[in-house]
Amino acid sequence: MSSIAAYGPPFPEGLTHDPDKQRYHGTDSYFLEAYEQLSTLTSDPVRFAHEHAMLLMKPDAVASRSIERVIEWLREATFRIVAVRRLRMRRESVRAIWHYQLNRATPQRCLLADALCEQSDSLVVLARPAEPVDVPATVALSVNKGPADPARRRPGQLRARLGDFGFLLNLVHASDEPADLVRELGILLEHRERRALIGQALANTDQHDQTTAIARELYAAHPPHDLDFVASTRRLTRAVQDLLATTALPDEVRRALGHSLASTTSEPASWAPLVNVIWSADLPLNGWDFIVVGSHAVSLSRPRYGQLLAGADPGRWRSLATVAAS
Repeated sequence: MSSIAAYGPPFPEGLTHDPDKQRYHGTDSYFLEAYEQLSTLTSDPVRFAHEHAMLLMKPDAVASRSIERVIEWLREATFRIVAVRRLRMRRESVRAIWHYQLNRATPQRCLLADALCEQSDSLVVLARPAEPVDVPATVALSVNKGPADPARRRPGQLRARLGDFGFLLNLVHASDEPADLVRELGILLEHRERRALIGQALANTDQHDQTTAIARELYAAHPPHDLDFVASTRRLTRAVQDLLATTALPDEVRRALGHSLASTTSEPASWAPLVNVIWSADLPLNGWDFIVVGSHAVSLSRPRYGQLLAGADPGRWRSLATVAAS
């Protein structure tokens, strides 16, 4: 009689108590690779994943000059930065990081996320709570970061502090649970980069000044942007008008571009036809103004589809931990 094949090693206890996440991550090559490497760098990889939280500051945080405000918020929330690295996200890392959420995303949202993450380098930090917490550092940081939906944010949360630029332009990402921290390190960093970041975290020295220095390097390399919808529509209008005046375009593209621009109003959804013409004609207008306008104009989510994995929640973590221990 043949035995049932195992699709991965036993899932490490304590990284998550969510059986769905154990099943998905337990056969995920990003998780498996990063966890195996972490196990060679520390004798207690589960403890490392519990004691550290990961925060990714995306290109919209660079453009809006928000990194110092993130660093200050972390200090106020008693998180100490112990490792930092500059990196460039690509389409593949966007798809992998948000794999368990993008089943609900529209194709337009995916395209905008691709364009956003390629506007500049991003900044990833590992942080440790300076005071004891009764849940993993990832869970504590993620819930206090606040949700992507501005309407659901609470005063004091990081995203509420940084400002409302819409659902997509939320500036930061945090790993939900220890299991997600391990998997996302596997996605964002290749082997040597990951080893260096983990080694820096294990040294447990304050990296506040280094994080600030890298932020200034990013600012010097990439111009600021206000991420404001109204201001972006004005600049995008001028860019489209300049394109119509100076560029040889196929007649059907010229007509569609002119008609869709003439049909725009102060209502964000009225800009969707223009955004779609720019996409379909592959016009050279894919910078910040296009991203900001597009993120307000097009539909981003398909709520009729269910969410594959639940997000971070201290109460849920404690409840599942109690069930797992019983």
